[in-house]
Amino acid sequence: MLKKTFFLDRDGVINEDNGYVTKVSQFIFTRGACEAIRYLNMQNFLVIIITNQAAIGKNLMSEDDLFKIHKYMKDYLLNSCQAHIDDIFYSPYFKDSKIPLYTQNQNDRKPDNGLIIKAIEKWNVDIKNSFFIGDNTTDKIAAEKSNIKFYFKENNSLYDQIRNIIENI
Repeated sequence: MLKKTFFLDRDGVINEDNGYVTKVSQFIFTRGACEAIRYLNMQNFLVIIITNQAAIGKNLMSEDDLFKIHKYMKDYLLNSCQAHIDDIFYSPYFKDSKIPLYTQNQNDRKPDNGLIIKAIEKWNVDIKNSFFIGDNTTDKIAAEKSNIKFYFKENNSLYDQIRNIIENI
């Protein structure tokens, strides 16, 4: 059975975009993010994060640092809102990385849609009934390449924006 899904960019959508978030103390949820994710869970949408994390390829943080940030995010959502994220797909790649491993899979890095394709295949996503919210043109291009309806993150709360989208479909 195909699953309706909300794809969310991380930086600028779920958390404030104040440059590279390389440690837990820098991770600040955007207004309404917790409530938005809980609402999506209640509406039976999968919630999948699609995020570029070039700070890893730029050697500003490790993948272990990223895992700690994502654990904090997931624990906070669960404990504060009874909300959950179904999966996180991230791209640590940076074409000019000094670490050869992180120069390789550029297809995963938005604006390419490699991460979205991986999520669609893993989760049996119904692309006709799925959406993507991002804050950057690269997010929009990746969504369009995947035939997924895209919305730019609005300045109001994420909860208000998502509720409005769902009520108008």
